[in-house]
Amino acid sequence: MSLTDIMVLQAVFGLAVVLLEFPSGYFADRVGYRPSLLVGAGLGVAGWILYAYGATFGAIVAAEVVLGAGKAFISGADRALLWVSLDATSRGRQYTRWEGRLRAASEASEALSAVAGGWLYAVAPRLPFWLQVPTAALGLASVIALREAPRPPMAAGHPSHLRRAWHVVRFALWRHRRLQAAMGLSVTLGLSSFVLVWLIQPYMQARGIPAVWFGPIWAGANLWLAAVSLASPRVVAALGRRATLLGCCLLVPVGYAGLAATPSAWGAAFYLGFMTLRGLQGPLLTSVMQEDAPGEDRASVLSLAALLFRLAFVVVGPPIGALVDRAGLDAALAGLAVVFTAAGLGTLAMFAAAHPADADARDRERRSP
Repeated sequence: MSLTDIMVLQAVFGLAVVLLEFPSGYFADRVGYRPSLLVGAGLGVAGWILYAYGATFGAIVAAEVVLGAGKAFISGADRALLWVSLDATSRGRQYTRWEGRLRAASEASEALSAVAGGWLYAVAPRLPFWLQVPTAALGLASVIALREAPRPPMAAGHPSHLRRAWHVVRFALWRHRRLQAAMGLSVTLGLSSFVLVWLIQPYMQARGIPAVWFGPIWAGANLWLAAVSLASPRVVAALGRRATLLGCCLLVPVGYAGLAATPSAWGAAFYLGFMTLRGLQGPLLTSVMQEDAPGEDRASVLSLAALLFRLAFVVVGPPIGALVDRAGLDAALAGLAVVFTAAGLGTLAMFAAAHPADADARDRERRSP
């Protein structure tokens, strides 16, 4: 496949996730988190089987659509199930810790996969895809073994599903200032670090780093992210929400400026700043949104936040690519430093206004060991 074919496939995958992200979250809230996870895990198995057998571009497109749908049904439902499971056993205050563990395990797995994937592909091009099938099957088996904690009953007299879904969107994005601010900050910080996922390999190539080192460097960065995710609850307990999020915002200009200003291969070390940002803000802001989301619409709210992030990347991704092509990578990094820093501090100000300092102090006291 050409690079254009690959980017088209990624767009198809993203479109499948976007179209189903919020409906799947609503499905999880109405039918159950476990049924939503079962659908998502089952689609994951089917998608990787299609990929392993696929021999035409159309077959791979179908595989991407199935995998995107599976990811959408898992997104939101998994975090919501974790929250209600902890809350049912009076461990709701430990959510940030468990969220950090979940992200750490995910990133550590990705790091190991980055190291093994190239070798497996060299042995047999389809081997990485075939090994995804039993891995996905283990995920399905894990969901089958789950038992969903009882959820709060829905209020009587609910309108139609369409009107209820619109109510959730309007409530989260227009009526609830805390959710609105948390989502805005999550999208901004998420974009500022996610853009580098697509730029770091061209950056390493421009700095003369041999391609053979790309996999190990990627793996090392993900292991760093895993370690930061594990440490996130302690950092928040020590510094508080506002200070932690301010630190995340300040890592944006430091990271972009450091990458742009360093002419040697050592500039890639600034990429760890974005991994630190992701490891700190992810568990923290997910916990904030979980606290404010209505119990009967928790998965819908989380899926809505994920939908906003993906839509935002669809909007800013192509212009950023055009900026890199026309102005050069270093100039683009400098420009992104200004834009994302301003956006991050602006959304942080909104977050601070919606979350009073006394509430942050109480949260810091509650989370301290």
